[in-house]
Amino acid sequence: MKNQSNLYSVPYKNLLGQWDLIHPSVKFGKNVRVGHGVIIEENCSIGDNTLIGHYVVLRPQTIIGQDCMIGHLTVCEGSVSIGDRVLIHAQCHITKGAVIGDDVFIGPFFCGANTQRIVHGREYPLVLNPYLIKRAARVGIGVLVLPGVVIGENAQVGVGSIVTKDVPDRECWVGNPAKFKNMVPEVELL
Repeated sequence: MKNQSNLYSVPYKNLLGQWDLIHPSVKFGKNVRVGHGVIIEENCSIGDNTLIGHYVVLRPQTIIGQDCMIGHLTVCEGSVSIGDRVLIHAQCHITKGAVIGDDVFIGPFFCGANTQRIVHGREYPLVLNPYLIKRAARVGIGVLVLPGVVIGENAQVGVGSIVTKDVPDRECWVGNPAKFKNMVPEVELL
């Protein structure tokens, strides 16, 4: 068995012979690195210098910019748009239709919601209302974001918060439900 100590050192490396888990329509930029057990469905696009961690699932029409890191065991449910220089940590759930701007940080165990009604087994139509996380926002560990919420530019959401309302630009919100705590200091703005 050959040394696999640096799994990300070679772009497009066929780890464990699992390229059959990546749809042939996927567009890869330069120097994309892909971990073990990654599933990438049709019509996805991944920008230059992006790292996709182990066991990530990217559903159809997921678009990821360049210089991003998508952490291990993260799922993007499709029709997701992720900007450049985004860091999404391990075990995050990005729901269908979400838009994540450039330079966003999302901590581990993030979960977003995109509908107010659970349709499972019911006869009414599914209505999606995805969330938006704007440029340079920072979202802490274990944050839950409800449908339709907008997290503003350079905003910050504290660990374990449940975001039920829009978070304005440059504001820091914390709690359950999340509420205004303070303004993000000038020195922390991107």
